[in-house]
Amino acid sequence: MGCRTGSKNEFEHVKQQQFWTLPNTITSLRVLATAPVILLLVSGELWALWAALCLMVLSEFSDWIDGVLARRRGQVSNIGKLLDPMADSLYRVSVFTAFTANHWMPLWMLLIIICRDVSVSYLRVHAEQKKGTMGARQSGKWKAVAQSIAQLVVVAGYAIWGPTLPEMLALLLSFVLLVATAVTAYSLLDYAASVFRDAG
Repeated sequence: MGCRTGSKNEFEHVKQQQFWTLPNTITSLRVLATAPVILLLVSGELWALWAALCLMVLSEFSDWIDGVLARRRGQVSNIGKLLDPMADSLYRVSVFTAFTANHWMPLWMLLIIICRDVSVSYLRVHAEQKKGTMGARQSGKWKAVAQSIAQLVVVAGYAIWGPTLPEMLALLLSFVLLVATAVTAYSLLDYAASVFRDAG
């Protein structure tokens, strides 16, 4: 009995070690940064927008560095493959929700972004059951880049010019958000086509 208990405890310790790798820890910190960023964005103060922008830059850097560290340290895992896109989804959807609350972007764009992330989550579960963990696709990386650029540009625009934007800048920010939404929609179609093509 003692041997079995020891083996079980050892197994649990290994599982914890596999989860609390440096890349996964950085990913988890990105999730924790979500709430402060949202509160700063909706506060309506210019200083808060600058503070939010700084946190957002750090969050985007963490999204890049956790993948680099996972590959260099040989710590790429199925947990990380699931945790990283989930953290990205929670963070970026929350930021876009704050944009909608601030009337910086229309609701229909937010709904497309939410629909993509929810649908891809179900597609990942479906793929897990059929052929194993589904890694990120190139279109998912394009989506992440487009969304991160859009978020940083929009917040920087409002931080610099305040709530009353010049007409040309307002059009530019709307176009940037439109591009990010279009790339997001394409990513959903690409993931769906990949899963069902392989299933067939």
